[in-house]
Amino acid sequence: MTAAALVVVPGGAAPAAAPSNDHLTITVAGSPAYRLEGELSSGAIAVTDTVADYRTDRIQGEGTLPGPDGGTAEVSFQIKRSVLGLSGTFTLRDGDVEVSARVGEVEVPSDGTVAWEGPGTVVRDGRSSRRTVAFTLRDRRPDPGDHAVRITHAGQERRAILRLPDDYDGGPRPVLFHFPGLYEAPWMAELFGRMADYAQIRGFIMITPEHHGRGWQGVPAGTPSPDLDDPGFVERLQDILVERFNADPRRLYASGMSNGGFFTSKMACDNGRFAAYAPVAGQLSDRASCDPGRNIPIVLIHGDGDFIVPYTTAPPAAEFWARNNGCGTTPVSTDLPDLDPEDNTTVVRHDHPGCPSDGPVVLYQIKGGGHNWPGGTPFLGPFLGGTTRDIDANEVIWDFVSRHRLP
Repeated sequence: MTAAALVVVPGGAAPAAAPSNDHLTITVAGSPAYRLEGELSSGAIAVTDTVADYRTDRIQGEGTLPGPDGGTAEVSFQIKRSVLGLSGTFTLRDGDVEVSARVGEVEVPSDGTVAWEGPGTVVRDGRSSRRTVAFTLRDRRPDPGDHAVRITHAGQERRAILRLPDDYDGGPRPVLFHFPGLYEAPWMAELFGRMADYAQIRGFIMITPEHHGRGWQGVPAGTPSPDLDDPGFVERLQDILVERFNADPRRLYASGMSNGGFFTSKMACDNGRFAAYAPVAGQLSDRASCDPGRNIPIVLIHGDGDFIVPYTTAPPAAEFWARNNGCGTTPVSTDLPDLDPEDNTTVVRHDHPGCPSDGPVVLYQIKGGGHNWPGGTPFLGPFLGGTTRDIDANEVIWDFVSRHRLP
């Protein structure tokens, strides 16, 4: 599935109405011609994508819709990706009309739309003929599973992957954005952090955008040029999530790792449409230019054995957010249980006291932790330092951010 037509929705706007049902247009050329157009009245046609290459891998499902003569038409799609591309079968039964086709070379879905035209078999009143058959499927109710977003922004093709949970029904859902680190593709972030799997369990939408080049622009080690307008790209994605996937605009959240953590911190300064933030191993680096003009709920996670991004950058960032929110600047520290003594790490939670309810500031110090996702699979084994099993970053982040929503 790909990006929908964009509709800008302000951060405080109400969630969009539940998406309409999938819409189909089916035509048969020749005489007598045939045309069927309308929304499915039952069933659904799922269009899902692969995480690694952003390509559609399945167009599959069955449904019914009103026929052109007042009856009920039945449709079925069984199209999957193979080494030869998207191919499979399409069938239609509408009273005395039956249409079937072997489908190949399906047009790559765009704006949630799948189109195909080619030879098919038409049976009408018991007579069979070969005709040109065409269908256009507008996948207006996205289905559970993995989806790709592909847009052009600031002259560059930009992409993201997202997962809709198994119980997704088109109703408003919260969304966690995750910004990957330097040279880290979205599929890699998912492989080593398992964030989408966790989102599936907790029932929220997970989206992982792809940076252009080596990393996010405007923060340490990011892509220096050309001007990619990464903040504008994020706003475009926020629009898409609200308009196409019916995300709750009051419950959009941001997390990130390393270079993506720096970018998450930048978003806390510049993007007021996120309700809470969770940078990991990449804290605010440009405090002088940060003026969010509101309280920022934020949880910071950082290993004190991180030699890529030193832990010494984390306490000053937490203190900055504490001052911004009107909290006390001397944190209260709590040693958390050492759940896995064999990982050679422990965790200390630092809570800044006196924070307002809409602006808590918490720093998790991973003692002995390196430049890895807590609870995840180490990116380069032990090379980047220890990986704690005493906390799961996915759980810590979601339990923190999900308590907050925009007014």
